[in-house]
Amino acid sequence: MPTPQSTDGGQRPRRLRGSLSAEDIIKGAFEVAEGISLDKLSMPELARHLGVGVTSIYWYFRKKEELLNAMTDVAVQKFVRTVPPLTPGETWQRALRDHFAAQRQIFRADATTADLMLIRTSTYSRDAARQILELEEGLLALLVEQGFTPENAFRVYNAISVYTRGNVIHDRILRLASTPTLDSRSRRLADWKSMPILEALLAKYPLAGTSDEDYVFGVGRLICGFEVLLAEQDEAA
Repeated sequence: MPTPQSTDGGQRPRRLRGSLSAEDIIKGAFEVAEGISLDKLSMPELARHLGVGVTSIYWYFRKKEELLNAMTDVAVQKFVRTVPPLTPGETWQRALRDHFAAQRQIFRADATTADLMLIRTSTYSRDAARQILELEEGLLALLVEQGFTPENAFRVYNAISVYTRGNVIHDRILRLASTPTLDSRSRRLADWKSMPILEALLAKYPLAGTSDEDYVFGVGRLICGFEVLLAEQDEAA
């Protein structure tokens, strides 16, 4: 019988019978997905990576969907451990900036976690959903404590959350499509002589609008708007 191969082309010795666990399978699934993408992850490919028969995996996960659900729970746990906790005396502006900047960094650095958490939200287990909602509850409580009504706090959270996720997803789509707006190739898209403003800006800025500088600018403008909302709310009161 040939020796099983890992996804990177190297030889992987077959596991001893009974040495496989659900945790091993989930860990291996993340490793495979990192190399070939979550969409291309398959039970046979995972079995080859782990050095086991496919039936050994089906003993723990009857179908890929069950495995993806388990991976989503693990991704949520890792995410919750990674985002910075709220600190006493922290301003709502700093809390929003730090939380969502960390969220963006996590998703940009780990495409598998991003796919699991941003696309499969409807498959969260009760515990995973609780952990994510508790993070949101903490930020909402801080916003309310510092003057926002619960309704406005909720809208503030949603606005910056959607902006952050949109920035991550838009950047991911452009990279997967190898869109030329990501680098200097954008100069070959058109005759820029008829667009002098854009031509001047292209020397300094990418068209994609998903760079770190673009993100910080957008969050800063959102927070300015939230400060105006808080002032208007105080005046109305």
